[in-house]
Formats: sequence, C-alpha cells, structure tokens
Amino acid sequence: MRRSSITVLFVLLICVVALGFYRGWFTLSSHNPDAGNNQVNVNLKLDGGKIQEDAEAVKNKATELAGRATEGATEPSNPATDNK
Repeated sequence: MRRSSITVLFVLLICVVALGFYRGWFTLSSHNPDAGNNQVNVNLKLDGGKIQEDAEAVKNKATELAGRATEGATEPSNPATDNK
C-alpha cells in the first residue's frame, strides 16, 4: 500500500510539472559556455503571476459551472414542453 501511494504521488508530481511547463508556469534557460569552460548554467524560472492568473481562471470557471448546475437543478421541468 505504501509503495502504491508513493507511485501515485510521483505520477501526480510529474503531471503538475508537465502542466506547469505547458502553461508557462516554469521556464528553463541556459547560457552558452565560455570558450575553454565546460560548465553550463541552467536556470529554472517560476512565474508566480501566471500561476495566480490560471488559478483565478479555474476558480471563476468552477463557480460559473456550479451556478449553471444549481440553476438547472432548481428549475422545474414543464411537461408541456418536454418532448419524449
């Protein structure tokens, strides 16, 4: 059981990282090494503003969908207009 939990968490982590790169939350950049220098600098940038924008968009969409579901559930059906 413990091993499967770790596997699920690892897969979720990979999915979040992949989604982050796809949505532009993370970017990688590197600089060309100097002549005679074998070191390569790789930079990982986190765009917190983009993450916040996407989280707000998801929140707004979820609220909109919940409102539609609530409206649809509370409206009584009219048997005269229902075609079966």
